Amino acid sequence: MSQLSKAARKVTSKVLGKFGGNITFKKIVPGTYNVSRGLITETIETETIKGILQNVNQRETNELIKENDKLLIIAASDLSFIPSTTDRVLVAGIEYQIIRIYTDENDNQNIKYEIYLRA
Repeated sequence: MSQLSKAARKVTSKVLGKFGGNITFKKIVPGTYNVSRGLITETIETETIKGILQNVNQRETNELIKENDKLLIIAASDLSFIPSTTDRVLVAGIEYQIIRIYTDENDNQNIKYEIYLRA
């Protein structure tokens, strides 16, 4: 990891930690299929981190992103895993589904995630 990547990850985590609110990130790990019940069990791992939640800009709306969606910005170094669209996010008692994830990276190191959410 280059010095620039280390510095960018550190600054991103520090700024979002200072100005962001509490976010509970739920990593969903699919389990086994229960034949008798016809259900797939899932394991949920949670992490509480800091992030900034804002409304989606009107220019960002398209067939995937709707105007009522939210944009969550989090530091990549604050999560112990790489988020996916199967995970869920809990903010202020509202559970959101992840619609899309953009990753900002430098030198093949994830710096921050911009995550589009839908309630």
